[in-house]
Amino acid sequence: MSVSPKKDCHNEGTVRGKAASLTYDAVEETLSIKGDSWHENILDRSVIAVIDGRKDGESVTKNQRILLLAKLPEAHYSFEDVQVTNLPQSFIDANVISSHFEHLVPSGSTSKGSGSVPSLYVVISIGSGTGEAQEFFDNVVKPAFTASGILPCSYYVHTTDSNKSIERFVNAVTLPRANEGVPQSMLLLSGDGGVVDIVNVLLSSRRSEKYVKPAIGLVTMGTGNALANSTGLNRDLTRGLRHFYRGKAHPLPTFTAKFSPGSQVLLDESRMAEPVAPPAANAGEMYGAVVCSWALHASLVADSDTAEYRKFGSHRFQMAAKELLSPSNGSAPHSYKGQITLFKLDENGHESRQTLNAQEHGYILATLVSNLEEKLTVSPHSKPLDGQLRLVHFGAVSSEEVMTILGLAFQGGAHVDNEVVGYESIEGMRIDFDEADGRWRRVCVDGRIVRVGESGWVEVRKNTSVDVLDIIADLEL
Repeated sequence: MSVSPKKDCHNEGTVRGKAASLTYDAVEETLSIKGDSWHENILDRSVIAVIDGRKDGESVTKNQRILLLAKLPEAHYSFEDVQVTNLPQSFIDANVISSHFEHLVPSGSTSKGSGSVPSLYVVISIGSGTGEAQEFFDNVVKPAFTASGILPCSYYVHTTDSNKSIERFVNAVTLPRANEGVPQSMLLLSGDGGVVDIVNVLLSSRRSEKYVKPAIGLVTMGTGNALANSTGLNRDLTRGLRHFYRGKAHPLPTFTAKFSPGSQVLLDESRMAEPVAPPAANAGEMYGAVVCSWALHASLVADSDTAEYRKFGSHRFQMAAKELLSPSNGSAPHSYKGQITLFKLDENGHESRQTLNAQEHGYILATLVSNLEEKLTVSPHSKPLDGQLRLVHFGAVSSEEVMTILGLAFQGGAHVDNEVVGYESIEGMRIDFDEADGRWRRVCVDGRIVRVGESGWVEVRKNTSVDVLDIIADLEL
């Protein structure tokens, strides 16, 4: 967010103990520092936060600090606590820690019989993306916390050891304390998968009348990072940490995907499976905050979810897409068979149903977000956290046409203007599958893959009356 220029955009002060002229360009969002024989620029997008050591009403300029992130070669990062005096007020205003920050990081709270327990958690998902989470915590998050007065004794660090680790932690710690009415904050160093783990535990569990929603900050460590890219968390160089210091808590929109009996969640690169539904249940439910898809998108997410593919980051999706669109045996890409029914609201607010005419499909994707990757705008009309479910779909078209459509999606979402692409707001949808091979009945729910049973179905609806989790973001950035 550009800050309007102010009169005090230029001051004389000190930086790291040396006299310097400090000039802030609010348009370029850059602090220019000039010493006797040296010069330095600090970009807002590299600033985690500014700590203004002055108390209300004081004009003394001491004890000001810039919490600064530096990106090093080969995707490494470092942190610096820059000691300054007499910063331009316009630079402070653009970067100072939010007044909401102290509420987001409670210093501690007490549960009956438990003594003082930190209510701030840091969850490090070591398996996310290309495995940078632990290093980023050690080199950036931990020293930034210490510099801003959040000492190690005031927060709890949970490091994942399996794909069930976050779920177990939320079940054992976060959910019980939320049901006791304890405010909690969590900084999650993860991709979208960590968020969906939390969402699934909270939505599938009983919540007391005293339930207080936890608030999560997200430091992006995944490959696609759809939620972060769609809420602006990835617009700066801090990978979302700046938002944790400067943002507010906002309700996180979610959806429910209900699956027919016999549907299975695929695990361990599809070598293992477990039922979605509990024994004797008529259907099983999963929950998400990003996307529920079938056909090409679900297949490429499933096929690329291997340790070997993940080495290539988000490029893994394009690699898997090439095989799906141009199979090595020379055959045409698969046409996915099934019936799609859309749930919409009419002008009177009553739900109506609309069945798509096509019985063969190429791409079916319902989403609450705009971007699946930084430059992949799948739903250009979506706004951050607006809660509107939108459907992007097209039929069984040639490989060349699919590539054209996907290419347009990387051009600001121009694919939705293509005549073969359907794009509309929905309340939900239902897919009735007509595929004998389970490979073509795979559904993606925020990166999790479900293989629907033969002749089965999935029904997706946005949640309009359930609100269990907040996400911390500065939507004005």
